[in-house]
Amino acid sequence: MEHKFISSKNFFSAVKKTVSLYKNIWRESTTALIHGARAADKSAKAFDIALDVAHTGREVLYVNAEDRLGRFTGSDSCHDNLYVFTPEFSSPDDNTDYADLVFEAIEQAVRTTAIRTFVIDSVSRIAALSFGRNASPSYIMKRLVALQVKCRLSVLVVAEDSTKTVNNALLALAAADITVDNIEDSDLSDLSDKSESSDRSDSPEPARSAPSRAERRRAEKSVRKYNQALNSQRITPLNKILGLV
Repeated sequence: MEHKFISSKNFFSAVKKTVSLYKNIWRESTTALIHGARAADKSAKAFDIALDVAHTGREVLYVNAEDRLGRFTGSDSCHDNLYVFTPEFSSPDDNTDYADLVFEAIEQAVRTTAIRTFVIDSVSRIAALSFGRNASPSYIMKRLVALQVKCRLSVLVVAEDSTKTVNNALLALAAADITVDNIEDSDLSDLSDKSESSDRSDSPEPARSAPSRAERRRAEKSVRKYNQALNSQRITPLNKILGLV
């Protein structure tokens, strides 16, 4: 392989200003990471970003390994520039590694289409269904970043926070990261699954936890003080005020 050495003048004259794809965090031709706890709705946030990027005119391929996009039904969740790929084995006897299915699809999209923007949901799921080195989220992330650099792609990767070691490895490979703490962070009230919504008035109230011993003592003390005040006539009973006695 012959390496190229060019002058700084030629280098900077050829450099194009990168475009921000999401809030100056995820930029063109870089890899960004969306991560959070298992309960956090990371897929919703990733899909929201993918849809926004598609609206700017860029073609986006959403790798739906988590298979959670069925809840985003409706015309407001569709766009001609947004494509979805759900990795599937060809048959029950197919021994192909799951991660290899994903990378084959991405490489095919790069070869045969103009798509250069990808959302991978998620490295955690891909690793869980794979074997050998591919069973590591960190290794899947490294493969994605290597492909992104090689083909000058823009990649947004979804990952589940697990151990500190894994998190640090994924963050080190990403150019930027987005943390999703809870479902409100997804800003997807317009894309919520209406089929799962129900009348709040019909739903039972959430169970309340039993009061602690200290809370019971404080409550009993307040009752005693009230009774003492009532007996000393500093507090007039309500029924007396209303003339009922």
